Amino acid sequence: MIMIMRALSAAALLALFIAILPSKSTADDTSFAGTWRITGTLANKYGSETINPTCTFKVDGDQVSGSCKSGNAMGSIDGSVDGDSIVWHWDRIATGPPVWDATLTFRAKMGSDGTMQGEFKDSVIGDDVGTFVGQKKS
Repeated sequence: MIMIMRALSAAALLALFIAILPSKSTADDTSFAGTWRITGTLANKYGSETINPTCTFKVDGDQVSGSCKSGNAMGSIDGSVDGDSIVWHWDRIATGPPVWDATLTFRAKMGSDGTMQGEFKDSVIGDDVGTFVGQKKS
């Protein structure tokens, strides 16, 4: 009888331990969900591009969707998350000068302070890479 109770107790503890472990998709990935203020600069030999959109991310599993909008551009986003990393593509549609329609590709990591930092490319500019920081809006 004592052996059976020990076996049941061990099984119950194991089940409880597994139940309280966070899954990858809820612990890491959903921290990107929400509204973010993105600030970045891409400089090359021809000049520089400054970006400052507000982006809203919806996370479903490892997929990201949503939109970005700035004073002179807007458009949808799609991408993916993997733990503390995110990649997304903004299909930017110009709503006024001096920007142009383009696809911007962002790659970032979430820092321990809750901000994201990474690099981005603009399809119109080519292979030059800019840097950006993202702050989650409260």
